[in-house]
Amino acid sequence: MRAAEEPGPSWIEARGLTASYGADPALRGLDASIPSGAVAAVLGENGSGKSTFLKVLARVLPASGGVVLFDGRPLDAQPRRQTARRIAYVPQSVDLVFPIRAVDLVLQGRAPHGRGFVSESPSDLRRALEAMRACDVEGLAERDAAALSGGERRRVFLARALAQEAEVWLLDEPTAGLDPRHRLEFLETLWRVHRERGTTVLLVTHEIALAGDLATRILLLKGGRTIAQGPRAEVLTADNLARAFGAPFSARGARFEVRSSILPSGAFEP
Repeated sequence: MRAAEEPGPSWIEARGLTASYGADPALRGLDASIPSGAVAAVLGENGSGKSTFLKVLARVLPASGGVVLFDGRPLDAQPRRQTARRIAYVPQSVDLVFPIRAVDLVLQGRAPHGRGFVSESPSDLRRALEAMRACDVEGLAERDAAALSGGERRRVFLARALAQEAEVWLLDEPTAGLDPRHRLEFLETLWRVHRERGTTVLLVTHEIALAGDLATRILLLKGGRTIAQGPRAEVLTADNLARAFGAPFSARGARFEVRSSILPSGAFEP
């Protein structure tokens, strides 16, 4: 699976972005530029601001300072319904308080395309079931989503994003909790949609190898700030990874691993 060439002008741009949870700052003047049609990976240690950045882009969490431009205009000045059609957000985890069928959860992705409180159309249902089939969860359609396993529920949320037919996908640890087969199937679905529809993908991941294989662009965060960003080959280096994660890295061909003076060589290999 090889990433496409670095695409054109910026589609999403953050300038001096700040955001907090109460008195705790999570983003501290973050700058980022995501070109249209890119697959961009956000890397950094826990607490670096990766998930918070996606929440601000998804308009789940308001920024306390700075600006986000989407398609050249301030994101917070654009109608929410309009951006809801164009931006799909798959969070790391979601607590479902009330029972809801998996198919109804996927149909929520069609809501921004509807007319007020009018119920979904046969076309909406068809798109939802197609998305569930692509994510291998069509057989779970009538199940209570709250009763699904973590991996099953994650694939249902991925199907919801697919049914939304958005131009931008914001994915927070999208492969976490997936077994190897479903991980591969999800990545193949993501790549196919990206190539066929020209989607812009911004994914948070701890998998450096995944970022190196899939992403055209890398964004490295530390302490709520950007410490490096740009084309994969320029940013994904042992020195930059050491700065981002606070640990020594070594390169093994096109791969990187944490160096250890205790563990035997190759201990990080699958």
